[in-house]
Amino acid sequence: MANPGESFVRDLFAMVKERRSFGRHPLWGKISEGKVSREGMKTFAAQFFLQVREFPRAVSALHSRCYDAEERLKLAESLYEEETGKISGSAPHPELFIRFGTGLGMERGELTDATPLPSTASLIDWFELSTKDRSFAEGIGAINVAAEGQVVTNFGPFARALEKHYGLSRDQVAFFDVHELADRDHSDVGDNILSQMTLGESDRTRIRVAVNRSLDLWWQFFDGIERACA
Repeated sequence: MANPGESFVRDLFAMVKERRSFGRHPLWGKISEGKVSREGMKTFAAQFFLQVREFPRAVSALHSRCYDAEERLKLAESLYEEETGKISGSAPHPELFIRFGTGLGMERGELTDATPLPSTASLIDWFELSTKDRSFAEGIGAINVAAEGQVVTNFGPFARALEKHYGLSRDQVAFFDVHELADRDHSDVGDNILSQMTLGESDRTRIRVAVNRSLDLWWQFFDGIERACA
């Protein structure tokens, strides 16, 4: 007999694939085609870094609320990789992203001290709201499914486009290559957790709302950067 949890999760990932910002937003396409100026790329890097720096805190919040020891271990591994990069043998993920910014000619402080656009601040606020004020299952949907689930198959080609159009080295785009691999495992954590949970229809509705809210805020995040670049 088919597991209804697995069917529900497949539907969630289909929603993410259809509404993802990574690979579908116009700004992503413009960057992939080399049509964003160097100054525009610096704006993109500064805003993207701000959410990269805050994302591990969302993973940490989910880890602290997970009662399943096996799945909690997977979340701990995800957090350890985000904060240290030692599982992939790279570097802390915010540091990996700083390499990208410096490859564009930015000083470290231009990233670490950047002022968030309203749409960036809203996305970061959602990281905290979805993982602390919503149910654990809603947080998994918002973060593991709707955020990390967008990365796979999109970051690798993006990294190659950055090399081609902006003259960046493999080391300078390592953030995107590392996430192409790491987030495949991280989104699988959300897949496993939700497919094994006993969920009522009201639970599923709230999770769908959380996933949709994440997708909306990611799209608005890119909208804000696109406007700033223009």
